Parts: sequence; structure tokens; C-alpha cells
Amino acid sequence: MIVRHQRSSASGHGFRKLARYIRGQSHAPRATWFLAANLAGVTTAHDVELACRLVEAVQAQNTRAGKDRTYHLVISLHPEDRSLDRRELRRVVEHLVDTLGFSDHQYIAARHIDKDHEHIHVAINKIHPESFRIHSPAWDHQKLFAAGRVLEAELGLRPLRARTRERDELPQPAADYEAQQGVESFARWARETLAPALRAAEIRNWDDVHRTCGRFGVKVRLHGNGLVFQEIEQSIRVKASSVARELRKPRLCERLGDFQRASPNHLEAAQYAAHRYSPMPARVPQTLWKDYAQLLEQGRHDRERRWSEYRELASRERRGLKQKYRQQRRILAALPVSRRDRKRLSQQLALRQAIESRALRRKLANQRKAIQKSPHPGTWRHFVASRAAHRDARAIRLLQRQERQRGAHDLERG
Repeated sequence: MIVRHQRSSASGHGFRKLARYIRGQSHAPRATWFLAANLAGVTTAHDVELACRLVEAVQAQNTRAGKDRTYHLVISLHPEDRSLDRRELRRVVEHLVDTLGFSDHQYIAARHIDKDHEHIHVAINKIHPESFRIHSPAWDHQKLFAAGRVLEAELGLRPLRARTRERDELPQPAADYEAQQGVESFARWARETLAPALRAAEIRNWDDVHRTCGRFGVKVRLHGNGLVFQEIEQSIRVKASSVARELRKPRLCERLGDFQRASPNHLEAAQYAAHRYSPMPARVPQTLWKDYAQLLEQGRHDRERRWSEYRELASRERRGLKQKYRQQRRILAALPVSRRDRKRLSQQLALRQAIESRALRRKLANQRKAIQKSPHPGTWRHFVASRAAHRDARAIRLLQRQERQRGAHDLERG
């Protein structure tokens, strides 16, 4: 379970906008569970507008507080965690709100299930309803971390990641990548494949290090004040200290001497390595993964083509607009008119150019948005779910196996 204060969110625009986001639109409601506290008459998500009026009436009593009068708390469960019932959801929200010192404040909470994991949004009025003083909890990250650990132990949820990374844990970007994409990260692959190979090899000098890494399509290079292992084609890298402690730059330099770059022969051998990193998850149908990889490659090529066409079109239209008005200014300069009339005509011409330039910028912005919204297969988890919804037998079997493994894991946890 991850608990955090969402600072850059709709809360910066007031309680009303955040509450409407939490509730969702009338045609597409988001809230599958709702809770309101210290708000008389507010019982369901349909009463959000009443809650907003009550909160704004309290906030209006404090004329000295700035714009930041709303606290947005987000509670995210792990995708493999069980769904909490209403009593447990209420317990989670009340415990965290009390930890922050907002138990007497007005707030609403709602659960969303529009992502792979359940998550709860809590909108809290930072202005006290009786004293009208603003409360901004200090060190809230540490308090939320400690409270999250207590709730995990109480409800049997997956443990929250520690703030200080243990040596056997993945770097945060790699852990986020695996959680979002559902595939193996390069950091994990390097720990489980590359590090054992380096330990097993007889490393006497830097050439042996580059030769061993080249067998796996990886090169070693300097980065900042340390070393990184980098995939030769995909340019994915991971710090050497994150792969194994004995592979840190100080230890390797103490053992092998000053760092030496990989030779062209080593880099060429790495290009043609037979065993290399692939993000394909273990125990998945290879044909299904190939379909996903082809869709990703096709989407990438399509976006590159569309961006190239857009850049050519934008350059051509901007150049054409400049040439058009440059020619019209030449014509205007040659007209036999008075100085006063020429000035008025020049102003009209500049106005028309400004209007057309603004219209062109708007047109190009719409084209960029259309390219950014181009179809994409999404993450591996989304792709499998989509294929299963279209009755793909491979995806259905994969999801069934994952569900059985999740059920066995829950039984082991008790």
C-alpha cells in the first residue's frame, strides 16, 4: 500500500474541483465507495455539491490563508491485494486522517477502480470548522509511511516499500517499471543473469569485464562518478552498485586498476550477442509476446512517421506564411500612396498576419495532440487484458494461471 500527499493535483484549484474529480461525471461515475465526515447532510456521492458549499463556507471564514486550503490524500493498494470491504476502507481513511491531525476537519473519501489497482482519494478541508485556523501537517510523509505500515500489518496487505532502500531491493525506477508494465526490468535481469556470470568468470583485468558483459549484449561505461551497465541496443542502463556491491567502481578499480573503456572489438561483439536482455515476462506464450512486440514496433514507427510528416508540414506552412506577407509588403512598398496611407495599410497587414499566425499555431497544436493520442497497445498487462476480452485463448490461460498463483500466495499469507 502506498500512501502519499498528492501536491500537484486538482486540490490546487480548490475543494470543489477536487471533489468533482473524485466523484466523476454523472455519465461516468468513478466512486464505488463514498465516505463523508463532519459534513451534515452529506451521505452519498450525489451530495458532493452540498459538501462543497459547506466546505467553502468554512474556508471563507479564514481570510488570511493562501490558496492551498485543501489536502489531497491518495491511498493506493497493490494490484495483487484483495479488495477491502466498507468497514476496512473506513478504518484505513479514518486512521490516516487522524494521523495527519485532520480528524475534526471536513473531508470526503471515495474509492476508484478505474486502474489496475484500487485506490482511494481523500479531499480534506485544511480549515478547522470551529476555530477556522488552517492546519498543515509537518513531516506528513514520515507519518503516512508509519501509519501505512500499521494498516498493512492489521489488514494483511502487501508491505509498503521502505524509504531507505535495502541492498537486495530493486532501484525505485525499476520497481515502478515492473509494477506498471508487468514485465522484468533490466535491473532485475542484470542481477539475476549478468552478475552471476561476472562472478563465475575469472576476472583479471578490464578486458575480461568487457568480454563477459559483451556476451550478454551489455557494455560497461563511466557515468557521473560511477559505473553503469548499459544494454547496447536499447540504451537501458543500471548502476553497477545496484547490480552487486562488489561491482561498484571503487571496488573494481581497487582490484583491476584504473577504468579502461571497451575496445571497438568488444562493442562489436556485444552487438551480435546471442544472449541479451528482453523484457518478456517468464512463462508467457512467446507468440503472444511477439504480437505485443510487433504492435509496439508498429506503433513506434507510425508515431515517428507522423511526427516526421508533421515537422515537414509545419516548416512548410510557416515558411509559406512568411513568404506570403513578405511579398505583400514588397507590393505595399511599391504602391504610389501617401505615407499616412502606407502606415495604415501596413498596420492592417500586420494584423492579418498575426491572425493567420495564431490560426496556424492552433492548427499545429491540434495536429500534435492528435499524434500524441495515436493508438498504442499500452502496457503488457493492459494488452493481455484486452486480448482476453476479445476471447484470445492464450491471454485467457495466462490470466487464469496468474489468478491461481495469486490465490495460492494469499493462502500462504493466511
